[in-house]
Amino acid sequence: MTEPQADEQPTFEDMARRIDELRDQVRHQEPAVERLLDDTIAAITEFNRQGLIALVHLLREDERGGELLYEAVDKPEVMALFVSHGIIRSDRTLDVLRVVEQIRPYLVTSSIEMTVESVRSDVAYVKFATGCNAPDQTTKDDIMGVIMQRVPGLKGVEEIKDEPGKTFIGLDTIRVGAS
Repeated sequence: MTEPQADEQPTFEDMARRIDELRDQVRHQEPAVERLLDDTIAAITEFNRQGLIALVHLLREDERGGELLYEAVDKPEVMALFVSHGIIRSDRTLDVLRVVEQIRPYLVTSSIEMTVESVRSDVAYVKFATGCNAPDQTTKDDIMGVIMQRVPGLKGVEEIKDEPGKTFIGLDTIRVGAS
């Protein structure tokens, strides 16, 4: 990943990617280090959550503040912040679709065709193209793993596979013997 210059702000995707990288690094440490980090993150998260709740209440009390709040929620960074702190409940389908849009550049450059068929009971059902555009199983697993990591509360990502088609040949087209 290219680090942003000192005068540049990292993109939302860059920040999410960095958090994922750091989390993965900690997961390879001693269990006590993992627990300490988890406890620290929980304390910071609750601290930030309380501050955000107070800010939302203040904004709701003022007419212009309410308008600003609605404008702010349109920004993915703000929406993610509110959702991750439980201030706004988000539809899992939207969450899954947002993640797919984040990884869309990778899918396009890798010529991988994938669609989200549905999200039911906190499980996303995805479908990959078959034939020449079909990725190998490791790549599919990696993509589904990224979706799992980035969608809070998602319990699974399952691939829907096409069933082999049945060929129908009309009886009137079958000839027996010489014609």
